[in-house]
Amino acid sequence: MKKVLIAHQSTIPHYRVPFYNALERLKPDNWCFEVVFDPSEIENRRFFKEPLDIKQFKFPILAVNTIAAKIAGKNISYQTFLKKAAEYDLIIVEQVLHNVSYFLCHLHQLTGVKLAYWGHGKHAGAKNNSSLLKNLSEQLKTQLTIRADGFFAYTSRGKSFVVDKGFSPDNVFVLNNTVDINIQRQAFEKFKEQREEISRMLGVADKKVLLLVGRFSKTKRIEFLLEAFSIIQKKDANFHLLLVGSGGEKYLPRKLQNVSYFGPITNLDKLAPIYVAADVFSFPGSVGLGPLQALCYDLPVITIDSDIHPPEIEYLSPKNSIILPSNSTPEDYALTISKLFEDAKGLQKLKAGTWMSIKHLTIERMAQNFIEGVNSLLN
Repeated sequence: MKKVLIAHQSTIPHYRVPFYNALERLKPDNWCFEVVFDPSEIENRRFFKEPLDIKQFKFPILAVNTIAAKIAGKNISYQTFLKKAAEYDLIIVEQVLHNVSYFLCHLHQLTGVKLAYWGHGKHAGAKNNSSLLKNLSEQLKTQLTIRADGFFAYTSRGKSFVVDKGFSPDNVFVLNNTVDINIQRQAFEKFKEQREEISRMLGVADKKVLLLVGRFSKTKRIEFLLEAFSIIQKKDANFHLLLVGSGGEKYLPRKLQNVSYFGPITNLDKLAPIYVAADVFSFPGSVGLGPLQALCYDLPVITIDSDIHPPEIEYLSPKNSIILPSNSTPEDYALTISKLFEDAKGLQKLKAGTWMSIKHLTIERMAQNFIEGVNSLLN
């Protein structure tokens, strides 16, 4: 029996639980895995603010302690699994430097343990004109990455990046990072016939409804969205903006007209109706898995081209989204939304292309891609 250790994202975010459950269900019998997790995260929530239900874990964890500190304005952590990691045949860690335990795992390669990274490849937003410290950090991360035995790329873009840096393509495995889209689609089917009733309950009946779901941060460009929405409101007061996610209090210090903020919601029976009540997913900032979830509810995405997008931007296309140029202003964004609602046929065409464009990105397929990579590295 081969043993695999997975240490990723310094915790287990709620959206990653279905993936690990699928991995445990589908993996072959000749290897087992454990996921590094600090149980204190259930209460402390240092890395993700969304609630986490450990009873949903159908996979084994390796319980550790986390030591965290802020150095030069950066959050640095160390997790106590380094010694234990020597007992595994393969260690898979996230491609980051802020968790010291991850890059220290290279020491185990000296004793024959295999090491693989899991990540984007190139960090979103890393540019030639970035600060010297950031450029040096990216160079160090790349050098460490190409010294690993394998790489699990979120998408094909990540694979291209590490292969260009010298990584053997035979040892790079594309995961097609995703959420459990079938569960999301089932929730859509469950609630879609109740749309009128849900809209009345949310106070958006007969409104043109925009939605954003995600962790509120600088890269999400919340201020940009609110400014664009203010412009829309001056021309058409029949619009309403729904906001879901942690950290919104920082961006919404005052009551805004026709804006509803719900805070973080992970319970699907509470979250799905909000998606069903919306018409468009408005996401001007850095896209991750948020737009993918919206597409499960037939919501086209309106975003802006940018070098800060994670690799999941690959899932968006003219079939399911409108991607504005990088130099777009709030006025441009507002005008695009207004025109889309004026073009009923165009909006319906986008809605019709949403689910078909991403229905192949299942959590089971992601788990199978991961399994194929592990099998290759173990053999």
